[in-house]
Amino acid sequence: MVASSTAAARSIVIFGATGAQGGSVLAHLLKSDRPYRITAVTRDPSKASSKAIAAKGVNVIKAELGDKEQVLAALKEGELVFAVTNFWEHGREKELADGRRLMDAAKQVGTKTFYWSGLEPVSKITSGKYTKVEHFDTKVRTQLCTVWFLRLTVCFVKQAELLEYGRSLGLPIVDVQPAMYMQNFLSQMGPRKQEDGSYVFAMPNKPDSTLSLLDAAGDYGAFVRGAIETDVPAGGEVLACGDQITPVQLAEQWGKALGKKASYHPVDATTFASQAGEEITQMLQYFSEFGYFGGKDVGPSKKVLAKDEKVQTWFEFVKTADWSKVVS
Repeated sequence: MVASSTAAARSIVIFGATGAQGGSVLAHLLKSDRPYRITAVTRDPSKASSKAIAAKGVNVIKAELGDKEQVLAALKEGELVFAVTNFWEHGREKELADGRRLMDAAKQVGTKTFYWSGLEPVSKITSGKYTKVEHFDTKVRTQLCTVWFLRLTVCFVKQAELLEYGRSLGLPIVDVQPAMYMQNFLSQMGPRKQEDGSYVFAMPNKPDSTLSLLDAAGDYGAFVRGAIETDVPAGGEVLACGDQITPVQLAEQWGKALGKKASYHPVDATTFASQAGEEITQMLQYFSEFGYFGGKDVGPSKKVLAKDEKVQTWFEFVKTADWSKVVS
Protein backbone atom coordinates (compact mmCIF):
# COMPACT_ATOMS: atom_id res chain seq x y z
CA MET A 1 0.00 0.00 0.00
CA VAL A 2 2.09 2.85 -1.34
CA ALA A 3 1.21 5.92 -3.37
CA SER A 4 1.99 6.02 -7.07
CA SER A 5 4.69 8.23 -8.54
CA THR A 6 3.68 7.86 -12.17
CA ALA A 7 2.51 10.91 -14.13
CA ALA A 8 -0.54 8.99 -15.39
CA ALA A 9 -1.92 8.49 -11.88
CA ARG A 10 -4.64 10.83 -10.64
CA SER A 11 -3.30 13.43 -8.24
CA ILE A 12 -5.09 14.40 -5.05
CA VAL A 13 -4.33 16.76 -2.17
CA ILE A 14 -5.65 15.67 1.24
CA PHE A 15 -6.11 18.21 4.01
CA GLY A 16 -6.28 16.78 7.52
CA ALA A 17 -4.41 13.66 6.43
CA THR A 18 -3.33 12.82 9.99
CA GLY A 19 -6.87 13.15 11.37
CA ALA A 20 -9.78 10.72 11.46
CA GLN A 21 -11.45 11.65 8.20
CA GLY A 22 -8.42 12.67 6.16
CA GLY A 23 -6.48 9.68 7.44
CA SER A 24 -9.30 7.39 6.39
CA VAL A 25 -9.36 8.93 2.90
CA LEU A 26 -5.62 8.42 2.61
CA ALA A 27 -5.81 4.78 3.73
CA HIS A 28 -8.59 3.89 1.29
CA LEU A 29 -6.91 5.52 -1.67
CA LEU A 30 -3.69 3.67 -0.87
CA LYS A 31 -5.54 0.33 -0.89
CA SER A 32 -7.33 1.10 -4.17
CA ASP A 33 -6.48 -0.88 -7.29
CA ARG A 34 -6.25 2.47 -9.07
CA PRO A 35 -3.05 4.52 -8.79
CA TYR A 36 -3.02 7.87 -7.00
CA ARG A 37 -0.32 10.45 -6.56
CA ILE A 38 -1.10 11.74 -3.09
CA THR A 39 -0.08 14.93 -1.34
CA ALA A 40 -0.84 15.06 2.37
CA VAL A 41 -1.13 18.49 3.97
CA THR A 42 -0.05 18.83 7.58
CA ARG A 43 0.94 21.61 9.95
CA ASP A 44 3.99 19.64 11.09
CA PRO A 45 5.75 17.29 8.62
CA SER A 46 8.26 16.37 11.36
CA LYS A 47 5.67 14.53 13.47
CA ALA A 48 5.86 10.74 13.64
CA SER A 49 2.42 10.43 12.03
CA SER A 50 3.54 12.60 9.11
CA LYS A 51 6.74 10.62 8.66
CA ALA A 52 4.74 7.38 8.63
CA ILE A 53 2.65 8.75 5.79
CA ALA A 54 5.73 9.86 3.86
CA ALA A 55 7.15 6.33 4.17
CA LYS A 56 4.22 5.15 2.03
CA GLY A 57 5.31 7.26 -0.90
CA VAL A 58 3.03 10.16 -0.05
CA ASN A 59 4.23 13.70 -0.67
CA VAL A 60 3.91 15.39 2.74
CA ILE A 61 3.96 19.18 2.79
CA LYS A 62 3.42 21.86 5.38
CA ALA A 63 0.51 24.28 5.12
CA GLU A 64 -1.47 26.32 7.63
CA LEU A 65 -5.05 27.08 6.63
CA GLY A 66 -4.49 30.62 7.86
CA ASP A 67 -1.68 31.15 5.33
CA LYS A 68 -3.07 31.85 1.87
CA GLU A 69 0.24 31.33 0.05
CA GLN A 70 0.87 27.97 1.72
CA VAL A 71 -2.67 26.85 0.88
CA LEU A 72 -2.26 27.91 -2.75
CA ALA A 73 1.04 26.04 -3.01
CA ALA A 74 -0.52 22.90 -1.56
CA LEU A 75 -3.53 22.98 -3.88
CA LYS A 76 -1.29 23.20 -6.94
CA GLU A 77 -0.02 19.69 -6.15
CA GLY A 78 -3.19 17.93 -7.32
CA GLU A 79 -6.19 18.02 -9.65
CA LEU A 80 -8.45 16.69 -6.88
CA VAL A 81 -8.79 17.90 -3.29
CA PHE A 82 -10.26 16.43 -0.14
CA ALA A 83 -10.86 18.99 2.59
CA VAL A 84 -12.07 18.96 6.16
CA THR A 85 -11.39 21.83 8.54
CA ASN A 86 -10.33 21.30 12.14
CA PHE A 87 -13.53 22.62 13.66
CA TRP A 88 -12.95 21.35 17.21
CA GLU A 89 -9.81 23.48 17.65
CA HIS A 90 -11.08 26.89 16.59
CA GLY A 91 -13.90 29.33 17.13
CA ARG A 92 -16.60 29.92 14.55
CA GLU A 93 -15.16 33.02 12.92
CA LYS A 94 -11.70 31.54 12.34
CA GLU A 95 -13.29 28.31 11.12
CA LEU A 96 -15.35 30.14 8.53
CA ALA A 97 -12.40 32.35 7.50
CA ASP A 98 -10.11 29.34 7.03
CA GLY A 99 -12.73 27.45 5.04
CA ARG A 100 -13.44 30.38 2.76
CA ARG A 101 -9.73 30.98 2.24
CA LEU A 102 -9.32 27.33 1.25
CA MET A 103 -12.24 27.43 -1.17
CA ASP A 104 -11.12 30.74 -2.68
CA ALA A 105 -7.70 29.23 -3.31
CA ALA A 106 -9.16 26.06 -4.82
CA LYS A 107 -11.20 28.16 -7.22
CA GLN A 108 -8.13 30.24 -8.07
CA VAL A 109 -5.92 27.27 -8.98
CA GLY A 110 -8.70 25.51 -10.91
CA THR A 111 -9.23 22.43 -8.73
CA LYS A 112 -11.02 19.85 -10.88
CA THR A 113 -13.14 18.38 -8.07
CA PHE A 114 -13.30 19.48 -4.45
CA TYR A 115 -14.45 16.69 -2.08
CA TRP A 116 -15.84 18.38 1.00
CA SER A 117 -16.76 16.94 4.40
CA GLY A 118 -20.11 18.65 4.89
CA LEU A 119 -23.28 18.27 6.95
CA GLU A 120 -26.92 19.28 6.83
CA PRO A 121 -28.20 22.80 7.74
CA VAL A 122 -30.27 22.02 10.84
CA SER A 123 -32.11 25.34 11.10
CA LYS A 124 -33.23 25.19 7.47
CA ILE A 125 -34.37 21.57 7.63
CA THR A 126 -36.37 22.15 10.79
CA SER A 127 -37.88 25.42 9.50
CA GLY A 128 -36.38 27.29 12.41
CA LYS A 129 -37.48 24.85 15.11
CA TYR A 130 -33.94 24.02 16.21
CA THR A 131 -31.95 27.18 15.56
CA LYS A 132 -29.71 26.84 18.60
CA VAL A 133 -27.89 23.90 17.06
CA GLU A 134 -26.64 26.16 14.30
CA HIS A 135 -25.71 29.20 16.33
CA PHE A 136 -24.45 27.78 19.61
CA ASP A 137 -20.77 28.46 18.89
CA THR A 138 -21.32 32.23 18.79
CA LYS A 139 -22.99 32.36 22.20
CA VAL A 140 -21.82 32.11 25.79
CA ARG A 141 -23.70 28.88 26.39
CA THR A 142 -21.03 26.97 24.44
CA GLN A 143 -19.07 26.95 27.67
CA LEU A 144 -21.41 24.22 28.85
CA CYS A 145 -20.28 21.91 26.07
CA THR A 146 -17.66 19.22 26.50
CA VAL A 147 -15.29 18.37 23.65
CA TRP A 148 -17.50 15.73 22.02
CA PHE A 149 -20.47 18.08 22.11
CA LEU A 150 -18.35 20.82 20.54
CA ARG A 151 -17.18 18.50 17.83
CA LEU A 152 -20.65 17.39 16.88
CA THR A 153 -22.41 20.74 16.91
CA VAL A 154 -19.87 23.18 15.51
CA CYS A 155 -19.66 21.21 12.30
CA PHE A 156 -23.34 21.72 11.52
CA VAL A 157 -23.11 25.50 11.32
CA LYS A 158 -19.66 25.62 9.79
CA GLN A 159 -20.05 22.94 7.15
CA ALA A 160 -23.44 24.10 5.93
CA GLU A 161 -22.35 27.73 5.58
CA LEU A 162 -19.09 26.85 3.88
CA LEU A 163 -20.74 24.45 1.48
CA GLU A 164 -23.08 27.20 0.33
CA TYR A 165 -20.14 29.59 0.06
CA GLY A 166 -18.11 27.20 -2.08
CA ARG A 167 -21.01 26.55 -4.39
CA SER A 168 -21.60 30.29 -4.75
CA LEU A 169 -18.05 30.54 -6.11
CA GLY A 170 -18.79 27.94 -8.74
CA LEU A 171 -16.34 25.55 -7.11
CA PRO A 172 -16.94 21.96 -8.35
CA ILE A 173 -17.86 20.45 -4.96
CA VAL A 174 -18.89 16.91 -4.10
CA ASP A 175 -20.31 16.89 -0.58
CA VAL A 176 -19.36 13.71 1.32
CA GLN A 177 -21.22 13.89 4.63
CA PRO A 178 -20.07 11.69 7.53
CA ALA A 179 -22.76 10.22 9.77
CA MET A 180 -22.49 10.39 13.55
CA TYR A 181 -19.16 8.95 14.66
CA MET A 182 -19.43 5.54 16.30
CA GLN A 183 -16.31 6.61 18.17
CA ASN A 184 -18.38 9.16 20.11
CA PHE A 185 -19.81 6.31 22.18
CA LEU A 186 -16.36 5.25 23.38
CA SER A 187 -16.32 7.97 26.03
CA GLN A 188 -18.81 10.68 27.05
CA MET A 189 -21.70 9.38 24.98
CA GLY A 190 -21.15 5.83 26.13
CA PRO A 191 -23.46 3.96 28.48
CA ARG A 192 -23.33 4.48 32.25
CA LYS A 193 -22.80 1.57 34.58
CA GLN A 194 -25.62 0.99 37.07
CA GLU A 195 -25.48 -0.35 40.62
CA ASP A 196 -26.67 -3.77 39.46
CA GLY A 197 -23.78 -4.00 36.97
CA SER A 198 -25.90 -3.30 33.90
CA TYR A 199 -25.35 -0.39 31.49
CA VAL A 200 -27.74 2.31 30.30
CA PHE A 201 -27.58 4.52 27.21
CA ALA A 202 -29.48 7.74 27.92
CA MET A 203 -30.41 10.44 25.36
CA PRO A 204 -33.44 12.62 24.57
CA ASN A 205 -34.15 10.54 21.46
CA LYS A 206 -37.32 8.59 20.82
CA PRO A 207 -36.73 4.85 21.34
CA ASP A 208 -37.97 4.05 17.81
CA SER A 209 -36.10 6.90 16.08
CA THR A 210 -33.14 6.26 13.80
CA LEU A 211 -29.47 6.91 14.50
CA SER A 212 -27.17 7.14 11.48
CA LEU A 213 -23.71 5.89 12.43
CA LEU A 214 -20.26 5.60 10.87
CA ASP A 215 -16.89 4.21 11.88
CA ALA A 216 -15.36 7.50 10.79
CA ALA A 217 -11.69 6.61 11.15
CA GLY A 218 -12.16 3.25 9.49
CA ASP A 219 -14.80 3.76 6.83
CA TYR A 220 -15.28 7.42 5.89
CA GLY A 221 -12.55 7.19 3.27
CA ALA A 222 -14.34 4.32 1.54
CA PHE A 223 -17.12 6.73 0.58
CA VAL A 224 -14.71 9.41 -0.62
CA ARG A 225 -12.87 6.82 -2.69
CA GLY A 226 -16.22 5.69 -4.05
CA ALA A 227 -17.21 9.24 -4.93
CA ILE A 228 -13.96 9.66 -6.85
CA GLU A 229 -13.98 6.33 -8.65
CA THR A 230 -17.65 6.42 -9.66
CA ASP A 231 -17.26 10.02 -10.82
CA VAL A 232 -19.99 11.55 -8.67
CA PRO A 233 -20.54 14.87 -10.46
CA ALA A 234 -19.91 18.31 -9.03
CA GLY A 235 -22.94 19.39 -7.03
CA GLY A 236 -23.56 15.82 -5.95
CA GLU A 237 -23.48 14.40 -2.46
CA VAL A 238 -22.61 11.12 -0.77
CA LEU A 239 -24.03 10.22 2.64
CA ALA A 240 -21.33 8.24 4.42
CA CYS A 241 -23.26 5.94 6.73
CA GLY A 242 -22.31 2.48 7.95
CA ASP A 243 -25.44 1.60 9.91
CA GLN A 244 -28.87 2.91 10.82
CA ILE A 245 -30.42 1.60 14.01
CA THR A 246 -32.71 2.73 16.80
CA PRO A 247 -31.37 3.75 20.22
CA VAL A 248 -32.91 0.56 21.61
CA GLN A 249 -31.01 -1.54 19.07
CA LEU A 250 -27.87 0.47 19.82
CA ALA A 251 -28.00 -0.64 23.45
CA GLU A 252 -29.07 -4.22 22.74
CA GLN A 253 -26.33 -4.82 20.16
CA TRP A 254 -23.71 -3.23 22.39
CA GLY A 255 -24.67 -5.57 25.22
CA LYS A 256 -24.74 -8.62 22.99
CA ALA A 257 -21.32 -7.86 21.47
CA LEU A 258 -19.65 -7.38 24.86
CA GLY A 259 -21.62 -9.89 26.91
CA LYS A 260 -23.14 -7.14 29.06
CA LYS A 261 -26.68 -6.33 30.08
CA ALA A 262 -27.55 -3.01 28.45
CA SER A 263 -30.67 -0.96 27.74
CA TYR A 264 -31.77 2.40 26.40
CA HIS A 265 -33.45 5.01 28.59
CA PRO A 266 -35.01 8.07 26.90
CA VAL A 267 -34.34 11.20 28.92
CA ASP A 268 -36.73 14.12 29.23
CA ALA A 269 -35.43 17.00 27.10
CA THR A 270 -35.58 19.51 29.96
CA THR A 271 -33.64 17.20 32.27
CA PHE A 272 -31.06 16.48 29.60
CA ALA A 273 -30.68 20.18 28.80
CA SER A 274 -29.97 21.00 32.43
CA GLN A 275 -26.83 18.87 32.17
CA ALA A 276 -25.72 19.18 28.56
CA GLY A 277 -27.16 22.52 27.49
CA GLU A 278 -30.13 23.41 25.32
CA GLU A 279 -28.21 23.44 22.05
CA ILE A 280 -27.00 19.87 22.53
CA THR A 281 -30.47 18.73 23.45
CA GLN A 282 -31.84 20.36 20.30
CA MET A 283 -29.20 18.64 18.21
CA LEU A 284 -30.23 15.21 19.48
CA GLN A 285 -33.90 16.08 19.14
CA TYR A 286 -33.17 17.01 15.53
CA PHE A 287 -31.62 13.58 15.01
CA SER A 288 -34.69 12.01 16.57
CA GLU A 289 -37.35 13.96 14.70
CA PHE A 290 -35.79 14.69 11.31
CA GLY A 291 -33.02 12.14 10.97
CA TYR A 292 -29.30 12.82 10.87
CA PHE A 293 -29.41 13.54 7.13
CA GLY A 294 -32.77 15.31 7.28
CA GLY A 295 -34.71 12.30 6.04
CA LYS A 296 -32.53 11.53 3.02
CA ASP A 297 -32.12 7.91 1.90
CA VAL A 298 -28.57 6.62 2.46
CA GLY A 299 -29.10 3.63 0.17
CA PRO A 300 -27.93 5.23 -3.08
CA SER A 301 -24.73 6.43 -1.42
CA LYS A 302 -23.67 2.88 -0.57
CA LYS A 303 -23.73 2.06 -4.27
CA VAL A 304 -20.60 4.15 -4.80
CA LEU A 305 -18.54 1.80 -2.62
CA ALA A 306 -15.97 -0.34 -4.42
CA LYS A 307 -16.53 -4.10 -4.46
CA ASP A 308 -13.59 -4.62 -2.11
CA GLU A 309 -14.96 -2.14 0.44
CA LYS A 310 -17.14 -3.27 3.35
CA VAL A 311 -18.13 -0.74 5.97
CA GLN A 312 -18.72 -1.77 9.56
CA THR A 313 -22.07 -2.10 11.23
CA TRP A 314 -22.50 -0.89 14.81
CA PHE A 315 -22.35 -4.47 16.11
CA GLU A 316 -19.08 -5.13 14.28
CA PHE A 317 -17.59 -1.88 15.54
CA VAL A 318 -18.52 -2.67 19.14
CA LYS A 319 -16.82 -6.07 18.99
CA THR A 320 -13.47 -4.63 17.91
CA ALA A 321 -13.37 -1.22 19.63
CA ASP A 322 -11.62 -0.35 22.89
CA TRP A 323 -14.29 0.20 25.54
CA SER A 324 -11.92 0.59 28.49
CA LYS A 325 -13.10 4.14 29.18
CA VAL A 326 -16.68 2.94 29.49
CA VAL A 327 -16.45 -0.53 30.96
CA SER A 328 -14.66 -0.60 34.31
